Amino acid sequence: MKIVNPIYDLAFKYLMENNNLAKKVLSVILDVEVLEVALSHQETIVPDPIRGLKMFRLDFKAVIKEAGGSKKTVLIEMQKSKHATDIQRFRNYLAANYEVKTIDHTVGSEVAEAKPPEYQAIYPIIAIYILGYNLDDLPYLAVTVNRDVINSVNKEKVIVSSFFIDHLTHQAHIIQLLRLPEKQKTRLEKFLLLFNQAWSTDRGYILDLPTVPEEFADIAQYLQGPLMDEDFRRHLVAEEQLDFIFENQAAQFNRKFAAAEKEIMDERHQKESERQLKEAAEKREQEERKLKEAERKLKDDLAINFARHLKKNGVSLVDIAGQTGLRVEDIEILE
Repeated sequence: MKIVNPIYDLAFKYLMENNNLAKKVLSVILDVEVLEVALSHQETIVPDPIRGLKMFRLDFKAVIKEAGGSKKTVLIEMQKSKHATDIQRFRNYLAANYEVKTIDHTVGSEVAEAKPPEYQAIYPIIAIYILGYNLDDLPYLAVTVNRDVINSVNKEKVIVSSFFIDHLTHQAHIIQLLRLPEKQKTRLEKFLLLFNQAWSTDRGYILDLPTVPEEFADIAQYLQGPLMDEDFRRHLVAEEQLDFIFENQAAQFNRKFAAAEKEIMDERHQKESERQLKEAAEKREQEERKLKEAERKLKDDLAINFARHLKKNGVSLVDIAGQTGLRVEDIEILE
């Protein structure tokens, strides 16, 4: 079965705009039942002058069913990235502001009312990162980063329900598609088969799936649709070409950056070597000055001791001065 490659921005957005399938996708990734979901918006946050398009994220407002059966409203911030060079934009990722709805009693319908920021409803945030490359320091297909609350006094983990913690700290899910194992056992692994880049064709925006897990056949079938849409395919080709150009230019930039960094490091090493040489020269000068001072003092002590000896033996002060180099007045006070 051939489908559009959901790692492509257009294909991924197409998938997640389907409300029912979006609930299914999020349920698998979060490992909870997602009861309701609403795609808030597609935010263009980092204009990319090289590729000529803007990065996007998908924000959802969802109601999930927790383990105990209670319902909880959360905000889900979902980002997908094909390139390691996209990591920087994750750092600039901000939560969206959500509108709240009121009833317009004059017409009997719902209208959106944007409340001032201090009155807007806020919800816990869950971040999802789907990566089309490997993180060298994280050798796992998927990880969930949860928030543990530790008592700082006795270092014990505590179980609390805190509005402050829930709304100001984030849970995160990180998925590395290239780490998908050959044999899929879990529900998540089977779902990620639909992202398996090992099945990409010579046209990277198409995956040729040799098998489709029954549970996710509806998603695969849905992703077949764009292949019949010539305009959609043209946009996928454009994205592929722009990505190719971007990667080449990014590689050139990285090479230039590495060369500049090496030049800076070489200059630093040279300056450090010069500094060390200067310090060594100054240290030698100090040692030479100390040595000369010690030699001078030794000569003076020897001259004084010799002068005392000559004086005791009745040699005239003038002769002693001539033989030792001491002044007559200095010799006079010697005992």
